[in-house]
Amino acid sequence: MNSKPETLCVPIPIEGSISWEDWLKGRRFRREAGNRVAPAIIRRASSSKDKRLRKLFNGERGLPFTPTEKL
Repeated sequence: MNSKPETLCVPIPIEGSISWEDWLKGRRFRREAGNRVAPAIIRRASSSKDKRLRKLFNGERGLPFTPTEKL
């Protein structure tokens, strides 16, 4: 039996807290893993609330997307 896990993971210290850098590493890994099974962009092209959203977000339908690399 192989004791090595099939997927990589970022270890979380026993204290239960995680550093920002470790969180970013885990987020980057989760995003890459998710992109293997689903499209990267999942935002709907339009919705019934477009008028309200565009008014709130200066002509956009929501907050701008920030890639993990820029966080």
